[in-house]
Amino acid sequence: MSGKKKEDCNSTSKKWGGKRKGAGRPSTGEVINIRAIMDEHIDVNVVMDQLLQRIEAGDHRAIELFFKYRAGLPKQELDLNHSGEQDINFRLKDIIKFTD
Repeated sequence: MSGKKKEDCNSTSKKWGGKRKGAGRPSTGEVINIRAIMDEHIDVNVVMDQLLQRIEAGDHRAIELFFKYRAGLPKQELDLNHSGEQDINFRLKDIIKFTD
């Protein structure tokens, strides 16, 4: 029901908010099971060989993927200081165009 609001829906469904089966992040047990299944069917060496081939070919997405997992994402910082001046005065009619 994504994109809908409760008042727009004629249904008396109780699927609005709260805990629901299959919703949210998988549990740790589920993640461990998924990893075990993947390890049974996928040879990690083959995956790493493919990644290496793409990196050597200059694939920027493969290089980015490698660095994200090898070095981690850099700490993101926001500079909240503003040194310049900016006019924040405006009129609503300048932003919204009304038509008759």
